[in-house]
Amino acid sequence: MFKKLVLGALVIAGTSVNAQIKITELYLQTGTFFNQSRGSLADFQTLAPQSSILQQDLSLYQNYPMFNFNLPGQAQTLSAGLQLAKHPKATLRVGLTHINQGSALSYGGSYTESFTVDTLTSSQTGEQFFVDSFSTHSYNARYSQEQLRLDASLIFRLNGEKRWSLYGGIGANIGISYNGQTTIHHSVSPNGDGQFYGLFNDYIMYSNGAHQQETFENKSGIGVGIYAPLGIDFQVGKKRDFWKPFHLYLEMRPGLNITQIAGLGTTFSAGGFSNFGLRVKFN
Repeated sequence: MFKKLVLGALVIAGTSVNAQIKITELYLQTGTFFNQSRGSLADFQTLAPQSSILQQDLSLYQNYPMFNFNLPGQAQTLSAGLQLAKHPKATLRVGLTHINQGSALSYGGSYTESFTVDTLTSSQTGEQFFVDSFSTHSYNARYSQEQLRLDASLIFRLNGEKRWSLYGGIGANIGISYNGQTTIHHSVSPNGDGQFYGLFNDYIMYSNGAHQQETFENKSGIGVGIYAPLGIDFQVGKKRDFWKPFHLYLEMRPGLNITQIAGLGTTFSAGGFSNFGLRVKFN
């Protein structure tokens, strides 16, 4: 009897939900994830305790700013738009987001060492001239990871029936990180040449000098985000039925990102997404 009552309640609840919620849209978007989180030397000594580079005396190194900015195409979201019967002007988007964070945390430093490489003596006066040179010592530490998050947002459209429309709302996501990795570079470059740290902190190029690299695997963690989606939507076609369901949109997601990194605890940072997407309406 009890099982029948439970089964009957589930059927009624499912029927009620199905009547109030209807899938009306499909979203596919790709873009860039950025954040302002910065690491410290102590963080990377914890992430990579076996690093021979970080065990050296680094007191002479002056810290330089690092850019935690990931290349376009490093964040993808696939979601469905649900129409709520009680709120016809609102759309609930539910889906999955994959993030490839090439620079979840970063830190680095450098210093310049001057020294004499040759001594020239005048044959006429005997006066000596010293030829000086210098070398630049640099190190760069970066923690990278991938994340898979459940994502949900509630959005409201302005002039949604027109070809161009604006929208905004509120959203959140939560998930796990995997493929955590700490990479540490160290270089000694004669005359300050031989290395280039890319703007996106994903590329380091060396042409001469000494170069050392270490890589360490890290455990998984948890990621949570709270954001405010803001976007502009363009309907591809208004006359031909084939093109009417298709919409292109640009969306920004400023917000707060919470990351739990194994061994370091929880970090809070401002950041978000910059996305380009395709929206397909079913009705």
